[in-house]
Amino acid sequence: MLLKIISHLKHLAIFLLIFTLLTACVPAAGSILTPTVGQKASPTAAACQDPGGQITVRVHDWSSADRRQFWDQVIKAFSNAYPCIKVETVTLPEDRTVRLNELESGTAPDLVGFDSSDLPRVARLGYLLDLTSVMAKDHFNPADSFYDSVYQTGFVDGKPVGIAKDYSVSAFYVNTDLLKKAGLEIPKEGWTYDQYLHMAQKLTIDNAGNDSTSPEFNPKSITVWGTILGQWVSDSGWWRGFQSFLYSWGAHTISPDGKITTGYINSDNAVAAWTWYRDLIHKYHVAPTVSYLSASGVSNDKLFSEGKIAISGSFWGPWFQDTFTQTPGLKWTAVPLPTGPGGHHAAIMWMGWGINSKSQHVDQAWQLLKWLTTDPGQQVFALKALTGDISVAKTLQIEKDPFWSVFLAEVPYQDTLDDMTTPFYTTCVDIPAGKVIGKMYQDTAAMINIKSELDKLAAAADQCLAESRLK
Repeated sequence: MLLKIISHLKHLAIFLLIFTLLTACVPAAGSILTPTVGQKASPTAAACQDPGGQITVRVHDWSSADRRQFWDQVIKAFSNAYPCIKVETVTLPEDRTVRLNELESGTAPDLVGFDSSDLPRVARLGYLLDLTSVMAKDHFNPADSFYDSVYQTGFVDGKPVGIAKDYSVSAFYVNTDLLKKAGLEIPKEGWTYDQYLHMAQKLTIDNAGNDSTSPEFNPKSITVWGTILGQWVSDSGWWRGFQSFLYSWGAHTISPDGKITTGYINSDNAVAAWTWYRDLIHKYHVAPTVSYLSASGVSNDKLFSEGKIAISGSFWGPWFQDTFTQTPGLKWTAVPLPTGPGGHHAAIMWMGWGINSKSQHVDQAWQLLKWLTTDPGQQVFALKALTGDISVAKTLQIEKDPFWSVFLAEVPYQDTLDDMTTPFYTTCVDIPAGKVIGKMYQDTAAMINIKSELDKLAAAADQCLAESRLK
């Protein structure tokens, strides 16, 4: 698990141009797994020289439409280097139940994708291969390739079962033009949630030009919102982003042994955090309600791009740099997360692959996994998130970059994820807690008794944890 930044993580930097992968090596005749050193891949895929022909390896991909070109580039280069391995891309199901059913039924691909919260359940059900022997067979030493803290995130019960495609930490995005117009300084490390609220009030403007601190302010005619909270979909909010918020208020959601939530998810600190969160929307009117979000029909990042949101406040990772940079007239920057009553804390975001324990092509799956998670794949994937590969990080990411340095500086503040304490966190805590977040956006949220709501959430979560069993 990613607990603290290690010393050489300070050398990370972002590379601003996409390297082509034309230095990939072509296998020797008859070789399936070992590229010939010194040969370069041809622009077109080489023919497989193995008498047995191509072996198909299936892999999960979760690239959005605007990231697909990156994925295609990496896979094309791999195919050139390993013509006897045919890669078949499988879209990663959004639904965790679907993913588990595919693993159980044997229909999941050779390389299965997941985020960190899935690891305890998937691994303890026996669906992921222990990578120790596979790496040893290939004489691959992970210590030579990966930052240890990133690599350790893929461990369950002391065994490596997954390797990161990438990981992200959070920051806020701010519209610098709107801050300047309001006479506000760009936030620096150490700014507080009280300061965040004050800024959001000064940045929330009605159609008469009044900010929300004005006696003349009309909350029913807001043209620019000071901030916006985490992503909201249907009746739920984004729980991982909200965890970053809770941690900063000195509140975690589950006991360290993963058995109970009472006294944690409904603690006094948690109640104070949830109350502050709700008040942004319903007391101070500086963040939009579900009614506004539904009526607007656009995403949080679109609202920010349009200048209708001054501070993202959404615990975003570094995913929107190109979108915002390419938006005409938008002047923006990334800033550190605020420091809360409990200090500066946050929750890491991690995605990776493991080898399906039912795979019939383990050696070939390993070669693809290695390609994706080390230099060839990471040269491209590091454009959108932090990389765990040491050489790529040192080559491509500049810690003095005004954008990426903000995210790199956040790494020391990442707490141990509550998700990793039990295989049942997603089902028993994450999903129902996300629905409580959804209630905070509703127009009726001002009437909710938050302590009572969290007590019910804790009781139901504890019962779920006590009754849950791995099949």
